[in-house]
Amino acid sequence: MMKKLIAASLIATAVLPATGAFAAENTVSVQQSSTAETASHAIESGTIALMTSTYSITGDGVRFRASASSSGTVLGTLNKGDLVNGGNETKNADGITWVSVYSYKYNKWGWVASQYLEEVG
Repeated sequence: MMKKLIAASLIATAVLPATGAFAAENTVSVQQSSTAETASHAIESGTIALMTSTYSITGDGVRFRASASSSGTVLGTLNKGDLVNGGNETKNADGITWVSVYSYKYNKWGWVASQYLEEVG
């Protein structure tokens, strides 16, 4: 019985066109960025930047930087439990691995030292 119900659901999903509240009314241009600057521009211009992972910040007062460097301009600080997205680019500088992330707290792309990131999704 359960197998028939699942099969019928799958067939209905595949055959029936998407309509209603969840149907796409317009197409969206999707662009995967190779740099934080390009991704930031993509968001401002209305296209979508693909993000590969979600991370939780593991410490308090973690510096969110404009460049992948200990001397990079600090855009703000992140605290334990704050979530960021990204991870599509990493750089090694100053003996630290930096990860390009998007912070919804600051609505910007920036860099965080990987030692303060825990992948959650």
